[in-house]
Amino acid sequence: MVLGFTLALSVALALLLSFAGSLPKEGSFATAIATGARRISGSLSKHRLQRALVVAQIAVSVVLLAGAGLLTRTISRLSDVDTGLQTEEVLTVPVQLLSFGGGDFAKILAGDIAAKQGYDRIRGEIRALPGVTAVGVGSTLPLHGADIGLEVKAEGRAIAVGEATPRASLRTADPDYFRAAGIPLLKGRGFAATDQPGGGKVVILNQVLAARLFPGEDPIGKRVAWTGDVLRFTPFSGDWRTVVGVVGSTRDAGLDAPPPPAMFMPFAQELGIGGGVVIRTDGDAEALAAAAYRIVRRIAPTVPIGKVMTVAQYKAESVAPRRLNAELVSLFGLLAVLIAAVGIAGVLAFSVSARRNEIGIRMSLGADRGRVQRMILKEGGVLLAIGLVVGVGGAYFATRVMRGLLFGVAPHDPATLIGVAVAMAAIGILACWIPALRASRIDPAIAMRAQ
Repeated sequence: MVLGFTLALSVALALLLSFAGSLPKEGSFATAIATGARRISGSLSKHRLQRALVVAQIAVSVVLLAGAGLLTRTISRLSDVDTGLQTEEVLTVPVQLLSFGGGDFAKILAGDIAAKQGYDRIRGEIRALPGVTAVGVGSTLPLHGADIGLEVKAEGRAIAVGEATPRASLRTADPDYFRAAGIPLLKGRGFAATDQPGGGKVVILNQVLAARLFPGEDPIGKRVAWTGDVLRFTPFSGDWRTVVGVVGSTRDAGLDAPPPPAMFMPFAQELGIGGGVVIRTDGDAEALAAAAYRIVRRIAPTVPIGKVMTVAQYKAESVAPRRLNAELVSLFGLLAVLIAAVGIAGVLAFSVSARRNEIGIRMSLGADRGRVQRMILKEGGVLLAIGLVVGVGGAYFATRVMRGLLFGVAPHDPATLIGVAVAMAAIGILACWIPALRASRIDPAIAMRAQ
């Protein structure tokens, strides 16, 4: 409301002051403003200042519109990013049932058993809801990031001199996690109910990590292990684990970042770190949010529950700050365009008022209306052209500052700069046309008689 009022007040004042020269000439306060404006602006220096301000307004408008255009295109590109998921209509419920408080390993193990029993109850009750096709549990929810990163090695593959040790996100998942989350299985198999504690240790790699550890090879059946000094401060072992599958990579580090390498371990074989439930339905996943929340709250009444939302909602929320930036810059850009258009029209309107006698003489000597219009349009066109050149040049350098806010579009995107210049030129020509049309309607006899 405050912004709208300020915008309306700014526009009203700009219109009033820009066209003060055309208000009634006698008997009013407007007359004082008009005659005062003519007197103050009569000098050449004041006239040049007016024109310089108009040029500056046009240039600023071009810079702001270019920034708004780039941010808008960024939002469009982010919205079209392939997340790596087969569907975004998946409901996510962040909930951590295992508590690590106290540091007593025996208590942590006991708590892990209770936490997994709680997840089993949650899975069973949510799976019974109408429309639910799959329910999975994992340490990381799709696109949510926030993983533990550890160094990883592949059996029989030495690291070259100067090569960094590969790192991957440590994740756990149950047998239904990938299907429920919509993460495609590319090779091998998913986790099975037989992947239990005491059995053979197995892992699933995402496509990025598989290509990093086994370039040009089939990773199925090969072995990998966690490594590094940090490993001894974690509850995870450096045992060799057999790769049984490869899944698609997802953009968990952000829509504008490449998919991170990740290694999944069976949820049943490891501590229940992190924690979240993914729910896939055959209809509107969002409609089940309230029911899923009630089930989790009843089973775990004291455990904090994160924001229950679909992957599509989370994706939209992740780009919301950029969308807000784009909307704000667009708003300021439109305001600047309006002020620039009013400025051009106001300067030319004042020029027409000051040159009524000259225009009347020209028309009495044979100048037709078209020639008078072209004369005023040329005067405004010069200001517009200078402003566009300065504005495009300024935008070329100013958009470098926005490089970190852009995705999928270059700071000096030609299409955006050309589109902004064309739009500003069209608005500027329209603003010039109004006083030009007014000038062409001056009656030579009346203008000369007034002199």
